[in-house]
Amino acid sequence: MLSLLVLILLILPFVQGRFHLIGEDPLKGFFKLEPSPYETTFTWRRWFSGVFQQEATLRTNDHIGFRNTFFRLNNEFDYRLFRLIHAQGFVEGKQGYLFEEDYIHEYLGNYFVGPEILEPRLRKLSRVSSDLAEAGTPFVLVVEPGKASFFPEYIPGHYLANGKGPSNYDYLLEQATKLQIPLIDLNRYFLAMKDTSRYPLFSKYGMHWSIYGSVVAMDTLFRYIAAKTGTRLPAMTVTGIEVSDSMQWTDKDIGELLNLIFPLPGERLAYPVIAFDTVMPKTISILVIADSYYINIVHTISGQLFRNHTYWYYNSKVYPHIIDDKNPEYIDKTNLKEQLLSYDMVLLMVSEINMHCGFWNFADEAYHAFHPEDPDPAWYPYEKDILVNREWFRFMVSKAKINHVSTGNAIIRDAKYLYNRKNQ
Repeated sequence: MLSLLVLILLILPFVQGRFHLIGEDPLKGFFKLEPSPYETTFTWRRWFSGVFQQEATLRTNDHIGFRNTFFRLNNEFDYRLFRLIHAQGFVEGKQGYLFEEDYIHEYLGNYFVGPEILEPRLRKLSRVSSDLAEAGTPFVLVVEPGKASFFPEYIPGHYLANGKGPSNYDYLLEQATKLQIPLIDLNRYFLAMKDTSRYPLFSKYGMHWSIYGSVVAMDTLFRYIAAKTGTRLPAMTVTGIEVSDSMQWTDKDIGELLNLIFPLPGERLAYPVIAFDTVMPKTISILVIADSYYINIVHTISGQLFRNHTYWYYNSKVYPHIIDDKNPEYIDKTNLKEQLLSYDMVLLMVSEINMHCGFWNFADEAYHAFHPEDPDPAWYPYEKDILVNREWFRFMVSKAKINHVSTGNAIIRDAKYLYNRKNQ
């Protein structure tokens, strides 16, 4: 009887993998799975070289029955007993607060790229804001808050061993003032409200501002947009607050990436109930170039306030096709100058984690749309590629530390090297 039970347990994953008799919840996050093992090409040459066996093994591992359940069991065991997290790039801080690790490095200044990288882009952004304003299209740079800046007291202690140095955020604020770039600093605004806000502005298990925090942020932006455009917008009114420990959507986005069997303890969070004036006509057309922080807003608010709201996700894809790899819609930047001028207002929104990215090339592209006579250095495209490629950028940070040079100088050196090597 025992042998029969063992045999069934051994066969069950194969049957499940082949016929999917029992439904399983998909894993959260981005996983690139190998093709089905039944698609593995067999030839005698591949068999005797071992290529067939290796490929079949990899594919079988990704398609074995109950893979998702086994994955979650392993994560559950490691997290509950040893506090180990298998979600790459995420860490658990004090009192169970979850962080994306790059936020911590940005806050502490470990990712500071220096004036050699930031200053040229900020100067271009200053000129673009002036060009747009002269043509009657207001521009504003919005600094979104960061969880590490908001909750430094919960950062794991080993990250704090070398203290906090100059950061990209510090430099950006200083130069934006000097260059007269229109700026809304929501990071500072959130910190000012930290001890007085009735409801959490960041959740314990989320990487973005809380859903309540996004409504607070949009209320500020709403007033600014109305004032800068001189237009009365449809009223946005919070008619009630639903408080619940059943966390919704982005309030638990890191927690879901842990892929555990049992959910994390709930956190009481606020969910505003919003009413919009449906009589007041929507007259404003707005372009927002932003990271994922804007997702909360575009899903629930923007369409109710603006006649046309275009969201350029990381200055790359057009919403709503932002994570659709099968049918992506990339931004058509033909006639970029005319596109920018067609809007009543342009917002560039960047969070703490993306301070080193050079605004995802927006400042460069917009500047050259208005000033095509002023080209960048020949090696500049390589520099831009390094800044927006997160893995490459992390490598350059480590390389700069080993070579005892600034990260900015290391990036520029490698960009020049790559250009010269390609054009020898």
